[in-house]
Amino acid sequence: MTQDLDPSRSLLTALARGESLPSRWYTDPSITEREIAHVFRKSWNYIGPLSQLAELGDYITGYAGGVPVVVVRNEQGLAAFVNVCRHRRHEVMKGRGNAKMMQCGYHAWTYDLAGGLTRVPRSQAEPDLRLEDFPLLPIRVEALGPFAFVHLDRDAPPALELYGSILDIINASGIVLDTLQPYSREEWRSQANWKTMLENYLECYHCAVAHPGFNAAIDVRPQTYKLAAHGWFSSQTGPVRPEALKGKSKIEIYDVAGAVAQSQYHFLWPNLTININPGFPNLSVDVWTPDGPNATRGFSEQYFGPGVSEAFARSLIAFNKQVAKEDDDLTDSVQRGLLGGLPDRGRFLTSSEHLVIHFQKMIVNAVGAA
Repeated sequence: MTQDLDPSRSLLTALARGESLPSRWYTDPSITEREIAHVFRKSWNYIGPLSQLAELGDYITGYAGGVPVVVVRNEQGLAAFVNVCRHRRHEVMKGRGNAKMMQCGYHAWTYDLAGGLTRVPRSQAEPDLRLEDFPLLPIRVEALGPFAFVHLDRDAPPALELYGSILDIINASGIVLDTLQPYSREEWRSQANWKTMLENYLECYHCAVAHPGFNAAIDVRPQTYKLAAHGWFSSQTGPVRPEALKGKSKIEIYDVAGAVAQSQYHFLWPNLTININPGFPNLSVDVWTPDGPNATRGFSEQYFGPGVSEAFARSLIAFNKQVAKEDDDLTDSVQRGLLGGLPDRGRFLTSSEHLVIHFQKMIVNAVGAA
């Protein structure tokens, strides 16, 4: 018998039979560095809602694999750039808003909305400085439904090609994407590896045990709660519990009656999740970014259909935060176990946690064996 000398192939084979990635994949800084280089800098990164990029001069800033980026609406449409001044590499734009130009706050180097360098104080004393040689570096930007994504690779496959069919799945929930309105945005930080957190998201095996409120609202039984991998994204769908619709839940939850009768939870490679809960039309997104190997930074955005009541908005957000708190307690504990290093590998259930296995295979295929 010929011994398999390809460590990636051996690892993928182990994942297929239910073995987890080794502990160091969640604790080793060198692996996190490889993920940033080979996952985040080579993937589409969610940047924000198109509704905040509707008018000339509207802009949104963010990051793609640690690279500061800015998306702006100019006279030609949407444009995206590395949000780093060509002078001292200070970030040019901050936050979100509207601007007639992009000006660095360090030395006032000024760029137009097409990224061209238009003004450099004291440049008259530099005869060899040609402003046209130092524009902001352009990157790819594309819309997926009402959302804007960026990619550092100008030749990357279109976002619609990778994720486009998710729009049809979302539309089937009763959500009309183009009518959604931004409601809130919140940044957060957790004490677990980004993969630890997303692997928790990608299965509902734990829901009946760890999420009493969620379990009271959504039927999480394996015969009704469905999980499906779609290549570059995956989906979980579950019906609302009839007793919750009738207001007979044994646990106090938000009002689940409304136009949306099916919960949907989607993961888009590498680090975006989209959440739809039963009730009044609603959608939230979360972005999960490595903050070293043992912590994750991210942000959550909440959207509602037009006409949402403040009471419903507050109750659903409180429901989501309670579920997130329960998940953080779980993933923080898992991270402490991973830091201990024993046992080196876990054993997943291939029938209930196959989306986790699919995700881990994508990681290995992106970064190779370690």
